[in-house]
Amino acid sequence: MNTEKKRKLFPGRLRGLMALLFWLGSALPAGAAEFSYHGLSEALRLAKAQNKMVMIFFWADWCGYCIQIRREVFSDPAVREAFDRNFLAVSVDVENDPEKLARKFRVRPLPTLIFLKPDGEPAGFWPGAADRETFLKMLEYLLENNKK
Repeated sequence: MNTEKKRKLFPGRLRGLMALLFWLGSALPAGAAEFSYHGLSEALRLAKAQNKMVMIFFWADWCGYCIQIRREVFSDPAVREAFDRNFLAVSVDVENDPEKLARKFRVRPLPTLIFLKPDGEPAGFWPGAADRETFLKMLEYLLENNKK
């Protein structure tokens, strides 16, 4: 009897988990635009030609803070405008990382943001999420302290 009770409860829990995963997967509104993402090689080539910095965004589907920064920060029009003037973006899903960039950059917490100068040299590192104001201040700081 105890086993029957567990079998009946499990499908309900499974449905709840599936609903949560569906909600997380759809947490970024369909119309919300983020940055234009490039592969790392292309971003570095463009960065050198356009004198822009590169941000590598390390994330995973299961990371709540990754979803939060995408939904609340990266999709904000003012953030995108400030970002696009001086930065290029690379997106790395750590669960599907054929270039092993997460290992190369020793990424631990998610999300992680790594910033590179136009020549590819490291310029900054931000482990964890950031709100809109913090992200904008971070961009400003990086630009002021990494001018050629």
